Amino acid sequence: MKNKKLFKFNSGTLGKSFFKPLLAPFLACLLTFSFFLPYLGRGKVPIPADVIPGVFYPWRDNSIGGYNPSKFPVKNPLITDPVIATYPWRFITIKNIKQGSWPLWNSYSFSGQPLLGNFESAPFQILNILFFILPFKIAWTVQIILPEILTTFFMYLFLKSIKISTVSSVFASFVLPFTGFFVAWMSMGIIVTTAMWLPLILFCLQKLSQKTSVVYFLILTFAFFQTIFSGHTQTVYSVFMASILFMAFLFKYSTTRKNLIICLLSLILAIIIALPQILPSIEFINLSARNIDQAYNLGRSWFLKPQNLIQILAPDFFGNPSTYNYWGASNYAEFVSFIGLVPLSFVLISFKKNLKHKEVYFFAGLALLSLIFALPNFLSKIPYIYHWPYISSAQPSRIIFLLIFSLVVLCAYGLDQFLTYKSKKIIFPPLLILASLFMLFVITKTFKSEFPNDAAHIAYRNLIFPIVTAIAVLGIYVARLLGVNRKIVIIAIFTLTAVELFRFTAKFTSFSKLSWIFPETEVTNFLSNQPKPFRVMTTNGLILHPNTSSIYGIETINGYDPLYFINYAKLISVSETQNSKAQISSFNRVITPQNYDSRIINLLNAKYVLSFDEINNDNLVEVFKEGSTRIYENKNALPRFFFVNEIQKLENRNQELEKILDSKLDIAHTAVSSQISFKKEDILARVVINKYTDQSIDLTSTTNKVAPLVIANINYPGWIAKIDGKKTQINTVDFGMQSIFVPVGTHHINFKFSPRSFYYGLYIGVFGFIVALLSAIVIWRRLKYIKNQFRNTKV
Repeated sequence: MKNKKLFKFNSGTLGKSFFKPLLAPFLACLLTFSFFLPYLGRGKVPIPADVIPGVFYPWRDNSIGGYNPSKFPVKNPLITDPVIATYPWRFITIKNIKQGSWPLWNSYSFSGQPLLGNFESAPFQILNILFFILPFKIAWTVQIILPEILTTFFMYLFLKSIKISTVSSVFASFVLPFTGFFVAWMSMGIIVTTAMWLPLILFCLQKLSQKTSVVYFLILTFAFFQTIFSGHTQTVYSVFMASILFMAFLFKYSTTRKNLIICLLSLILAIIIALPQILPSIEFINLSARNIDQAYNLGRSWFLKPQNLIQILAPDFFGNPSTYNYWGASNYAEFVSFIGLVPLSFVLISFKKNLKHKEVYFFAGLALLSLIFALPNFLSKIPYIYHWPYISSAQPSRIIFLLIFSLVVLCAYGLDQFLTYKSKKIIFPPLLILASLFMLFVITKTFKSEFPNDAAHIAYRNLIFPIVTAIAVLGIYVARLLGVNRKIVIIAIFTLTAVELFRFTAKFTSFSKLSWIFPETEVTNFLSNQPKPFRVMTTNGLILHPNTSSIYGIETINGYDPLYFINYAKLISVSETQNSKAQISSFNRVITPQNYDSRIINLLNAKYVLSFDEINNDNLVEVFKEGSTRIYENKNALPRFFFVNEIQKLENRNQELEKILDSKLDIAHTAVSSQISFKKEDILARVVINKYTDQSIDLTSTTNKVAPLVIANINYPGWIAKIDGKKTQINTVDFGMQSIFVPVGTHHINFKFSPRSFYYGLYIGVFGFIVALLSAIVIWRRLKYIKNQFRNTKV
């Protein structure tokens, strides 16, 4: 009887006594920031920049950070995408905006392709404001750390709105940024920034289900369209799916169902506002090789493997890429669903006496639903088997974001139960976790011969820390039963959780000095100082990896992007095989042409070839060398802009490719096309480049006759050309190049990438924004009218 009194207290009262309500969200955010503080104090930031001097050339040829050339250590070779993809895309995006141009075209990869349309460039993400206040490298750092803190803050608001105690709200909101999904994708700069809006959206939906509010309507609309603008489509799908399901759940039980219309209006308006991003992306996806390059097949490890659920208990059971011993299926980052053993123990008691909290059953259902779609089964494979547009090429395992989010919400309810539940049965969750870990340890030890290579040793070694943690969790539960001071128990919960999650995060996450981020080298200086425009090609993906060249203003025929133009994929496939009938290759997002003897390479203005090899070729002359990296000048490379004397008309595009490969064709003076023709003429003409930027080109031409000007840029829809201010037709020649007919005399020519998809989306999006503001005014006036009516009635 004496022990039972220990449990008679109110969790809400506990929250108010332990945390001052106004300080609680600040404390939660401070706990999150405390993880980063020691690294920042040592001058290191959460960017995996160590892969630049540690993996890629020409940086690896240099002594950087006190390390000898080729000896720079790399902590985690898995997380390279932030520095070879999202960082460069954001760099050229911000550069274009600062120059007063819409960031629509990326001239630096794949011989040019859409920038805004690849979605991950995220030009309209709200955190981009930081890049106009701070130096780029520092702004990038802040926009990695700030979403973690905002995730904490938004999660706290949501948990409080569903009547979670202050203590549990602080705890769960602090846990979320250090769970598997958030840690694995923290450095990317787009995925966590997309995911962070979910708790804010749910918070606004919860509030609007209770009462009409202009403020929550506007915040909800903003959060919805910022989710889209933040740059990661698959996370957008997850956020919107969870939001729509939660909306349906809320208004099923709400007494103010009319506000469902307000929530749906918010969602629709947000999609309309985001059309400047959505329409160019849809256009690019439809014109891309993604369905070939990223198509589903039975051999791809896309789905969460059932055995990977072990990572909920022991995240490194299959090893860890940061210790170079990962032996599990596919990609560690795709499958790790760890939330910590302390939070997991609370999840297991979250259903106790929670019948009045229907949200518990909603999030349990959402967790189950996300697990069903993450695991391989008939239901989850339907979109892939039947090739559903935009979904069938997405990574299904990333829906574990919703699994993790749901478990964290449930752990908040569970902690409330832990602090108020009267029965000794609460001891079972930590016992179950501990028993499961011991069983895994025994099985691994007993059947180690069945594991590949040294995998068993890695597995049971990485079970030791979880077992010790589970014992500590059990100790906290025992202390609770024995009536240890509540504050001491709470402090123990937070401390153990912080130790466990901070260790997990620190082990995976790379921290680097700002000086390691794209330092200058002799190779980059040499190429940057050559007269532009020109392109380079590399014969090895480790040399000037695609996208990295954009930091130095160097254009390349190589490329790395989940999206690239299908016509370009065909052109490079033919170039590599020298077979005009070659099928489009699956480059797995990376195009690194090897055939420098190809006439197509010459046509693409590949003036320099970078290689590790000593190349003996009459057309390639070595002009520079730094360490292992050699630069050869391609003497046969055609200029970016040149006049031809003739355009031969062929029956189809395959014949164009066949003719280009024919050595008898003088591609410097004769173009081929299945659309237009031009009779051979003796033409005297020249073209001068006045100004060349990412988004536009200004030329001056002089010809003695009407002449076809060929531009070695890929003819993607949206390019417009003007001669003396008058629009002229851009034709396609040489399978994918641009061409216009230039009149006799001297003329000013302008090329600009101005896609209709973007401008239509922009006009409609602005209209949607205005409608959102007008809707807010209508809601406000309606509320004011109701309030006045109530006052009059009362009088």
